[in-house]
Amino acid sequence: MYSKKNQKRCVWICQSDPTPVVDIVMPAYNHEKFIDQAIRSILMQKTKYSYKIHIGEDCSTDGTRKILLDFYNDNPDKIELCLWKKNVGGPNNVLELVKRCRGKYIAYLEGDDYWTDSLKLEKQISFLESHMEYIGTVHNVRCVDKNGILLHLDFGLYPILEEHIYNERQASRFEMASQTASLIHRNIWKEMREKELEDFFAYKGNGDVKIQMFLGLLGDIYYFRDIMADHRRVFQGDSWTARSNSKNMLWHHYKIYKDIQAYLQMRRGISLSIENVFDFSFEESFERVLGTFTKENLDVYWKFLKRKILKIFRE
Repeated sequence: MYSKKNQKRCVWICQSDPTPVVDIVMPAYNHEKFIDQAIRSILMQKTKYSYKIHIGEDCSTDGTRKILLDFYNDNPDKIELCLWKKNVGGPNNVLELVKRCRGKYIAYLEGDDYWTDSLKLEKQISFLESHMEYIGTVHNVRCVDKNGILLHLDFGLYPILEEHIYNERQASRFEMASQTASLIHRNIWKEMREKELEDFFAYKGNGDVKIQMFLGLLGDIYYFRDIMADHRRVFQGDSWTARSNSKNMLWHHYKIYKDIQAYLQMRRGISLSIENVFDFSFEESFERVLGTFTKENLDVYWKFLKRKILKIFRE
């Protein structure tokens, strides 16, 4: 399954069981300050289900790799390392990890987030074992700062919600089920041909949104009320939060949804309307110009306005 090209690009270090019940995917890049807590939050799990942690270390410039090697030496039965020889970026890193997942379920945890409930795996997998009608489960998460201090904000992304079901209706509106650290789902990837899997991860679009939408279109996802993970919002350094903080991301997000829509149509034959996303984004871009008149807000509004004008003329 793995080409010589891939073997030359990265080094795999593994002694663990190749077929655990759940595979845990952990991409890591410059997470020296956080990776210890992330891994320990997995190792603290009290569960009867076997698991393997697949960690992709994407050629960090800090001490992340050394920390990972130390953890591997102490836990060779639980950890598998993919040590890249050059930086390949998030999607390629996750793709290579997912290819190694042969278990019944998959969970995700990025190197700067962490789980907070030692029974997380037990709760979510036990639910899926007894409820075959669900494709996955998620739960509430807290947003914390770089020191793990509660921010008392959800940034419009992850509000604390009651138990409910995420399904095709929410997925078709391009909504996420929850933050990715909460997600555990049946391993749909191992049934895909390798080329099909590579196409999914190579196609443009935010990976978290794309995966959860895809799952939601295939089946129902159960949402636990429990808070079982912390999502770290780091406003400095290389994190996505730092790079996007205080910027007008409306056009960027709209393009992501367009890319996901194109993938689902071309590769899966699934037609989704993006008109409601456009209308909301267009109105929001105008309100931001009125609220804070900056060049950035004006540029974003102009992109939506041009698209709106073209749409009117085509009709």
